[in-house]
Amino acid sequence: MAITKGITFTHARSYVEQTYGAAGWNEVLAASPPGDRAVLSSVVAVGWYDLGAYARVLRTIDETHGSGDLELLNAIGRYGAEKDITTVYRLFFRLQSPAYAIEKIAEYWRKFHDTGVWRVERRGDGRAHGTLRDWGYVERTLCREMTAYMTRVLELVGAKDVRLAHPRCRAEGEEECFFTLRWRGKDGS
Repeated sequence: MAITKGITFTHARSYVEQTYGAAGWNEVLAASPPGDRAVLSSVVAVGWYDLGAYARVLRTIDETHGSGDLELLNAIGRYGAEKDITTVYRLFFRLQSPAYAIEKIAEYWRKFHDTGVWRVERRGDGRAHGTLRDWGYVERTLCREMTAYMTRVLELVGAKDVRLAHPRCRAEGEEECFFTLRWRGKDGS
């Protein structure tokens, strides 16, 4: 079983409660499978939990409060990035460059997930390609939320005009998830 840090769950819950109130979170709980409800009721930020449960709660949030097209996951991913990249981290990364943040993806990834291997290749100023292999649970919701999360992280560390595309996805039968990235940095790179 692939596991993810509890903070991902707590950010999703916080987003729902801030946007839809406590009643909004109760709607998500009511629409969740009984086994997930038990997990969602006891999640702590520092714990480790089933990645499949996280994928299901994202889908449930989107079906309960969105239109079922996964668009709401963009807001959840961006919200999580803003919560994770605190002022201290943001300042540290701004002293570097967006490219530095991209190079740290694999290291940062391991703080939240026990599966998945990133390979990131810079392709010149303001461009990179990345592949994510062997993430332990295949579900489009995870990629959608993660793409929004990574886009917002790069914006927070100074990248401008961030364009992150996900043209190949394991949820669509591909061997690995492939991402293309373009940005303009604070120094023009």
